[in-house]
Amino acid sequence: MRFLNNQERSSNSNSNKPWRFWLAGSYFAIVLVFVVCWMVFVFSPVNTQIIQQQTNTLTITAKAYAEAIENTDNLNGLVTDATENSDLRLSIITHDGNVLADSNIDPQNLENHLQREEVQEALKGNVGISQRESSSDGQTRLYVALSSTYQGQEVVVRLSEPLSSIQIMTDSVKYTALILVALGVAIAVVIALLSIKRSVTPIKALERVRTDFVANASHELKTPVAGIRLLSEAIQDAAEMNDTKTLALFTERLDNESERLQRLVVDLLDLSRLESQEKPSSSPRADLHSTLVTSYVTHKNQAEDKGLNITFTDKSSSTDNCYVSMEPSDASLIFDNLIENAIMYTDKGCITISLEVHVKDILVTVEDTGIGIPQADQARIFERFYRVDKARSREVGGTGLGLSLVRHAVDRAQGTIKVKSEVGKGTRFSVILPKRINKNSSTKKGS
Repeated sequence: MRFLNNQERSSNSNSNKPWRFWLAGSYFAIVLVFVVCWMVFVFSPVNTQIIQQQTNTLTITAKAYAEAIENTDNLNGLVTDATENSDLRLSIITHDGNVLADSNIDPQNLENHLQREEVQEALKGNVGISQRESSSDGQTRLYVALSSTYQGQEVVVRLSEPLSSIQIMTDSVKYTALILVALGVAIAVVIALLSIKRSVTPIKALERVRTDFVANASHELKTPVAGIRLLSEAIQDAAEMNDTKTLALFTERLDNESERLQRLVVDLLDLSRLESQEKPSSSPRADLHSTLVTSYVTHKNQAEDKGLNITFTDKSSSTDNCYVSMEPSDASLIFDNLIENAIMYTDKGCITISLEVHVKDILVTVEDTGIGIPQADQARIFERFYRVDKARSREVGGTGLGLSLVRHAVDRAQGTIKVKSEVGKGTRFSVILPKRINKNSSTKKGS
């Protein structure tokens, strides 16, 4: 499955509206057909899809821990902290099957694991995957194992999760769809988000951030998922009592939580792509003038609705080369996030966007008269999930990944980004990107 962008979601939502105008008899007939089709073609494979997605998630997380233990001096501490306050279980196993460390059980009380299916597969250099009942805790678990090294010896890093927690997700989707078919689109989005195979960002470097990222991502994902589950239960109760007002209220909230989850996973996927070391197969180029104008026009009404004066100052000429070597979508990501942040954190005043073309590079600035960023926080604002004002960011639907995405997109284009801010006076972001030198490139206004 793939994620739907805002335009596609709007189009799909509009395409599902005509049923509102049908006669009651036709309505119930269509609903019945829809429910049957949903059960046959969508829900039946949901369990398999979610298990596959959880397998991918466990694999990526296990790889992070496999790299982390290579440089740790406190194996037991790392293993214990890694799965604290979660259903995950992390085990470190020697090449001969002895358990060095386990997050749930004292290794001395565990039997030799050499004959475990996933351990055998990991020792062959593959990713070992299995499902079975644990002999130590009696839970049916999904296991993922892979090979690593610790203090010079080969070990197996094994991560597992109870299948019961996965079943909770599938039940939540099932009950919600059966109670209110009108939520079909929203539920489909949730299922897509839960079953996406690329949902977790690959971890790139051995540093403290890799462990923080796993914990933060889990926390950020749990919040909307927990909200969706609670709302689905509330919708079920409202439907049983024929409380249409409450039903409409919770339906809207469920859609909001679904959109929040979608934004978070889309940002995670963008971050994964930007952090990867893979280079584009072709030679991409983006017209910064055109991209910046589009971002400005897109957000102009949003700013004006908030009472803000937003202006765009174009200091380039008609013959200037405004092309840079980057994907157009990455250029849009940079400016959309910077302008959205300026609107989000400015209560009154103005937002100024400017474009300057120099001999070798292009300078874009986004400046606001907002609340500003404390000096102590400025060095960390580009970190993943770092929020200066956590309450305000969550209130307006921020994922905590916007500026991190901006930094990675700028770095990928071999550019630089700078921030200058003063609390109570405002913030200015300056993005400098090297110009694309190509004699065959069209000029800005001739493209």
